[in-house]
Amino acid sequence: MKNLLITGGSRGLGRELINVYYANGYNVFTVVRKQEDGQKLSKEFANHFTPIVANLVDDNCIDIIKDILTRSINHLDILINNAGIPGRAYKIADVTSTEMKSLFDIHCLAIIRTTQATLNLLRNSQKPKIVNITSRLGSLSAMSSGEFDGREFSYSYRIAKASQNMLSICLKQEFKTCNINVISIHPGRMQTQSGSSDADSSPLKSAENIYKWVQNDNLNKEGTFTEPYERDWNW
Repeated sequence: MKNLLITGGSRGLGRELINVYYANGYNVFTVVRKQEDGQKLSKEFANHFTPIVANLVDDNCIDIIKDILTRSINHLDILINNAGIPGRAYKIADVTSTEMKSLFDIHCLAIIRTTQATLNLLRNSQKPKIVNITSRLGSLSAMSSGEFDGREFSYSYRIAKASQNMLSICLKQEFKTCNINVISIHPGRMQTQSGSSDADSSPLKSAENIYKWVQNDNLNKEGTFTEPYERDWNW
C-alpha cells in the first residue's frame, strides 16, 4: 500500500485531496492543528487513515510528525505540502511584519519542517514525490509582466508564495541525484474561503486533477510550475 502525508487536511483543497487519495487506496496521514479536526476526520475515514496533531509553525512538529510516521510505516511515497493561510493587506500602508512573518512561516518554513521530518521515509520509497501546492500569484514572471494588473492581492501571500517557489527550486536541485521528485502545482482558481475574486473551480475538481497529474508521473518543465491540464507558469 502506498503512503501519503498531506498538510492542511481539515478543509478546502486538503480535505478533497484526502478524499481522492483515500478512495484510490492510499494509506493517508494528515497534519491538522486542532485535536477536534483530527477526531472528526477519523470518524469519516475508519481504516488506513491517521491524523497528526501538530503546529507546522513550531519546530517541535518535526519530531511529532517523524515519531508518528516511523512507528506506523517504513516508507513514504508522497508528501503534499498544502497548508496555507491568506493575507489581508493589499496596500503597503497596511502591511504588518506580523502578517508577513506568519505567511512566510506557514507557506515556506513549514515545508522545510515537513521535509526534514519525512526525508528518511521518502528515501525508502521507490518513487518518492514532494508536491508543493503553490499559486500563480507567486510567479515573478506573471506579476512583472502585468498579467494581474488592476486587481488586488495581498502583499504577504504573493511574497510568501514566491519564497516557497524558490524553496521548491532549491529542493529540486538538491534531490536531483537521489530520486526524490519535487513538483510545484498551482491548483487553479478555487472557490474557497480564501479564493480570489475570479475563482471558477471547485476544490474537488482541483484535487482530482492533481491526483491524476501526479499519479501519471508528470514533472514540472524546466523553469516552470504547473496548473494541471491547463498551463505551465514561469517562475
